Amino acid sequence: MAEQPPQQSAERMKASFPTPPPFYQHFTKDNLRSLRRLRKEASIPTNPSHTDDTSHPDLDLLALPPELRYLIPPPPPTDPTIHTFGFARSLAAPPPLLTDLPDIARLYPSHPSVLLNPQAHLISLARTQLTSFLTLIGNLSQNPAEGWEEETKEIEEVTFNMLDLVNRYRPHQARETLILAMEERVGRMRAETEDIGRLKGRVREVMAGLQEEGAVTGGRVEGFGVEVRRKGDDEEGGEVGRRKARQRAAWAALDGVGMGEGG
Repeated sequence: MAEQPPQQSAERMKASFPTPPPFYQHFTKDNLRSLRRLRKEASIPTNPSHTDDTSHPDLDLLALPPELRYLIPPPPPTDPTIHTFGFARSLAAPPPLLTDLPDIARLYPSHPSVLLNPQAHLISLARTQLTSFLTLIGNLSQNPAEGWEEETKEIEEVTFNMLDLVNRYRPHQARETLILAMEERVGRMRAETEDIGRLKGRVREVMAGLQEEGAVTGGRVEGFGVEVRRKGDDEEGGEVGRRKARQRAAWAALDGVGMGEGG
């Protein structure tokens, strides 16, 4: 890593907060619009559904301009091990339970209904945690050397109870997420079915109109009402022009139906 000039390092040391990374300047509305346009041209979904777990390929990072490269999020890590505060933790390992933690008491009821609606108990635990923290701050302001161990233990106990309650709520949350995903899919299928039904009705109206016109003028093809004449008969009375005009009107009507449903 390149060493920073002493003057720049001194300026950063004097600042109350660290300066933001320089690439934050690339997150502008113009760059976001350019990225959406490039993704649209490459047929890449710009706003995938939150229930869509399918991995979509993204744009080639090296082929993008420098100001757009920072807008592409990095791929998720493949290693399930992370390091926090110097300790290695595995994301694949199941979360610990209160029964696995020594000297940690359960602070919420063990009734099954609590797991289905833990909001009230989580709020109560959060208030207890805040009260313990304020008590700890008061004790440290009066006697920094003592008066912190008991409150720290209580905060730790409350925190582990909150984590255990949230982790036990995960299966219910996953089930509700699956229900929302299925309802969203059923809604899309119903909307597509209704669009097809409306399109079929408009096509039937167009075909019925063509059949009525064919019945007035004479010969027609069964089921479509499109007039059929031999090449020699088309010359009489300007019938060729009228037939082509009806056909153009039919195609224009069908094009209008397709454009209306697509919009």
